[in-house]
Amino acid sequence: MGFDPVSLGMIAMAATSVAAGTASAAAQKKSADATKKAADANAATLRNEAQLQKQTGLENSRRMQKDATRQMGEARLDAAQSSLLREGSVPVREQALATRLQTQIQDEAAQAMRNAQSLYNRADMEQYMGRSNARAQKTAAAGTLLSSFAQGGNSLLKW
Repeated sequence: MGFDPVSLGMIAMAATSVAAGTASAAAQKKSADATKKAADANAATLRNEAQLQKQTGLENSRRMQKDATRQMGEARLDAAQSSLLREGSVPVREQALATRLQTQIQDEAAQAMRNAQSLYNRADMEQYMGRSNARAQKTAAAGTLLSSFAQGGNSLLKW
């Protein structure tokens, strides 16, 4: 019992539909995996940049603290050489300088931390969006695969 050419054509058409759908679904899955890997890599880069931002901010704060100590020493030396020491306004002047320098140091550190946190947030969002897109691509791949089987089955039913 052999198959006639029309039957073989219908079977071949159904098999081709399933094969094409399978190939398309496999490509979509590979694309999803690549999307996830790219998002993870981008997120890691942003996290590294955030860590570097924090370290730079801390180093800048330390450097500014040393500079503030130097400036305070210079201010005391200037005050000792001037008549301010005899007039009693040295503590007020020193306090104003110390306050200004400490505010600058704290502002620098706070800005570095805000920048770092912003980068961490961007990293989290990058990773979330990449993984979300990857899941959507995998769902589309499953839909393509199911559709190809349905088309193949439909071709056989028409036979």
